[in-house]
Amino acid sequence: MKKLLLMTLRSLFCLMLFLWSSSNLSAQNSISGKITDTKNEPLVGASVLVKGTNNGTVTNTEGGFSLNNVAKGSTLVVSFVGYANKEVAADGNLNISLEEGDALGELIVTAENRSVSAQTVPITLELITGKAIQRQGATDLMQLQNLAPGLNIVQNTVFNQINIRGIGSNDGAAELSDQAVTIGIDGEYINRPLALNAALFDLDRVEVLKGPQGTLYGRNATAGAVNIIAKKPTLEKTEIDLGASYGNYNTIKANAAVNLPLGKIAAIRVAGMLSKHDGYRESKAPGFVGRFDNGNVWATRLGLSINPSQAFSIYVAGEYNKTDQQAPSQYGIDVSKADTTLKGQVPTKWTTTLPKDYNVATAGFLKINQGAIRTRIAYDFGKAKITYSGGYRDVDMTGYQPLNGFVPETFSFDNSLGYQTQSHELRLNGESNKFIWQAGGFYGNEDQDVERGLVLPGAAGAFGGKVPYLNFFKFDVNSKTTAVFAQATYNVTEKFGITAGLRNTSDKKSRTGASLTRAPFGPPGTPAYFITPTRTPPTLTSPGMTASSNSADWNKTTWMVNLDYKIDNTKMLFAKVSTGYKAGGFDNFGAYEPEELTAIEVGSKNKFMDNRLRLNASAFNYNYDKQQVSVFINTTVGGAIQNAANTKVFGLELDGELLATKKDRLRATVNYLNAEFGSFPTTINKVGAGAEVVNLKGNAPIQAPKWTMIGGYDHTFGIGNGSLNVGIQTMFKSDYYVTAYNFAMDKQKAFTKTDFNITYTTGNGNWDIGAFAQNIEDNRILNFTGFTGGTINIYNWIFGSPRLFGLQANYHFRGSK
Repeated sequence: MKKLLLMTLRSLFCLMLFLWSSSNLSAQNSISGKITDTKNEPLVGASVLVKGTNNGTVTNTEGGFSLNNVAKGSTLVVSFVGYANKEVAADGNLNISLEEGDALGELIVTAENRSVSAQTVPITLELITGKAIQRQGATDLMQLQNLAPGLNIVQNTVFNQINIRGIGSNDGAAELSDQAVTIGIDGEYINRPLALNAALFDLDRVEVLKGPQGTLYGRNATAGAVNIIAKKPTLEKTEIDLGASYGNYNTIKANAAVNLPLGKIAAIRVAGMLSKHDGYRESKAPGFVGRFDNGNVWATRLGLSINPSQAFSIYVAGEYNKTDQQAPSQYGIDVSKADTTLKGQVPTKWTTTLPKDYNVATAGFLKINQGAIRTRIAYDFGKAKITYSGGYRDVDMTGYQPLNGFVPETFSFDNSLGYQTQSHELRLNGESNKFIWQAGGFYGNEDQDVERGLVLPGAAGAFGGKVPYLNFFKFDVNSKTTAVFAQATYNVTEKFGITAGLRNTSDKKSRTGASLTRAPFGPPGTPAYFITPTRTPPTLTSPGMTASSNSADWNKTTWMVNLDYKIDNTKMLFAKVSTGYKAGGFDNFGAYEPEELTAIEVGSKNKFMDNRLRLNASAFNYNYDKQQVSVFINTTVGGAIQNAANTKVFGLELDGELLATKKDRLRATVNYLNAEFGSFPTTINKVGAGAEVVNLKGNAPIQAPKWTMIGGYDHTFGIGNGSLNVGIQTMFKSDYYVTAYNFAMDKQKAFTKTDFNITYTTGNGNWDIGAFAQNIEDNRILNFTGFTGGTINIYNWIFGSPRLFGLQANYHFRGSK
């Protein structure tokens, strides 16, 4: 596979040299211009699209734009929300003025690794703008699901887990499990759930793509892809953006960004953020009195853009994230004491009332330091463009996670994890009126240092006050993935196009280390290892540690075929069949096999009423073979990943937006999902006893509500020279489960979640001042549940954020060139 990758990269390089040596390949024009309103004020974020093509872009902070590969005689379609669309001839340097009118603007995305209109891409996606993220006050991935109904994100202790359409990875700490949803920040791929705790700030947009995306992106994606695009340095003017907010729970958020041009070809952008709050819960226990579940994150980024010519660009960014806060708390109940009739049974139908506040013995701690560097280098030859993108990320985490969730502290988890991840992608793509193509190669490598152990504070009395380890795992882990991929679209006619893609992926994984296989309560001479008064876990050669070494590799070819038909310039239909794959692995329980997915989807994208109404719909059917699912085995092994033989997923999605007037906008989304496991034999824990073998056939996968609906309304009032925007959004989710077991206490009951914001913007656009409220209903939403049977018999729950509200202000400065 490595030889195949090298051959592909050499071929791409040779093709690049051929294109370079060819006579002026830039037979098509490069154009630029500026978009303003009737008062000659620049329109930031206006869309510019070459009519009849997917070639488009958006204006920068000065209303400027540039486009390559524009055929002579083409027409540009310019649009912006609240302004009438305008068509102009694509000729030379353009100054275009838009008049106010009732129209929705085009949404420009890079979902296909080129700037195109979202309405012309035959992919089901959701787009979250940087402005919407800022207005919502979102600073991490967890908060993005308030803006994208197709996303479901939960925090399993310290590990974020992402689902799209009810499919994702709930593997938590499984160090050899890949993500079903690919997360990328400007081309740097993140594969560890722990690294998903990274802060979000100074963003241009977030794109959520649904379904397999392997022929389009370097990193393999089974359930979908989330592309996070940060704001880049610009050569136009000096810019300063400052923001701050204060809310309940002493929530303080602050952000700043400065853009500085460095001469005519370079610019830098420095950005940073701080987010902290007091604990969301309160404990009155003798062991711990006060608030817990606090937050404390800060991050910074330095980006450098160099543009020696219009064809050549370099972008380099360095980023640092720091988390230093209490561990996410768990509420727990000893089921054997809460209901003595359950002894020897599985608590399938057992129920209890869950509180909002509860007592804990300790808040624990979570410390994460993340550093990343990423780069993108591109050269546009005219008819083809070559791009390298890559990144390196180093993550160090220490944490003490209380698990039982009541007083006294019974058992907790000690974590010391280190990840070093790198990814490299080389891509060549080109476009003409008839043919759009891309081909590339990808290499990813990840090294992990894993030290994790379950500790027993409740047993300290038996060891002179020292807290022993019940189990401990110490491993060095390596994962490598290489791939070659290609995708091409041929426009048979002006209306009908065919897209086909192919990908070959090779994965290799290894794990070497040892695990503690004997509890400290054995016969005389049984070794014991302690976390207090100083952390002294066992080493690889300590007595009681059992060494193990595993390695395996897999290879898979996946493909996709898509047909699209443009009814006219405002309506299109598409039908798609694609396959996906995620590598297998091994854990403390044993090996698990790769999962494979076949997805069929049909959809339609439409604009009506002179572009005042946008209405998109899709229907999809997924057939998962050997889907990887995380389950709990016992306290010796811990969690494990097992394969469900066959998972069926069927869904319908409807998404619409209406600009009723220049000042009134309505949004609505309706998602229907029907998902269930096929044959899935596994073990299930019993109260005060061992485990029994069951088949979870017919159970729902985690985070798969049948109905998700969102309705939103915005109205803008003119006040003096400024404007006041008032917006409200309500999300409804029907019942869903947060474990594969589907116990009664694993169910999140149906709920609504309403968010509100009001923002006043001054006439010159320099100031935004407003207020916000999130989760107005103050719902206690489940993020995680888990039952540990045997001699422990603890049921645990982790909850989401309560009602949040506050005030915010933002300042924007735009200097001269």
